[in-house]
Amino acid sequence: MKDLRMSPKSLCAVLLAAVVTVGCEDSTTEPAEPLTMQETEALYLGLQHVAMDTMPDIISAAPDGLVLACPLGGQLTYSGGTTDEQVADTARLLTNVTLDPDGCMLSSDGHEFTLDGNPNVQLDLNVTIVGSTFEFLVDGSLTGGVDWQLDDRSGTCMIDLTLEVAIAEPPTTTFSGTMCEHEVEFVATGVVSTPGGGQPAF
Repeated sequence: MKDLRMSPKSLCAVLLAAVVTVGCEDSTTEPAEPLTMQETEALYLGLQHVAMDTMPDIISAAPDGLVLACPLGGQLTYSGGTTDEQVADTARLLTNVTLDPDGCMLSSDGHEFTLDGNPNVQLDLNVTIVGSTFEFLVDGSLTGGVDWQLDDRSGTCMIDLTLEVAIAEPPTTTFSGTMCEHEVEFVATGVVSTPGGGQPAF
């Protein structure tokens, strides 16, 4: 009968070949297709809808924020708030809000996303009112990122948007910049509204 036992040296060679083969196969795996412009807009609108829900399903509340149930499952932590300060005739409202999704599932424009914070989405807003000149100044940003899953695809969407206000009748506010590697411009609906009992959204 033929001896089928392998020497330690031969066994190591076989294992090394197997590891190299697996490594080569993994290296040919195509990366997930990134979000399209339309999917990116749907993601923005979905986050906006959850953040601006005036009747949210609150899982728990703490002094520093709320844990909200997402429409299709999972949750989103909504923390931060607004402070005000007065210097001479100038009043300022400073807003810092963080949205941190955790397995947050939502549907937007026909797309069903699952989102996790990477690290999260940060809204910074500064509203200044000068009493002597009646100037009304607004500046802000929407930054951060989320990990997303959509059907059989997944990836990371980084966000770097700047708030812009056009003085017109009526005035318009937009977020423009980059999101999910696209140059975008979105209407900033309700940027000073109070969803979920008092926090501004976008």
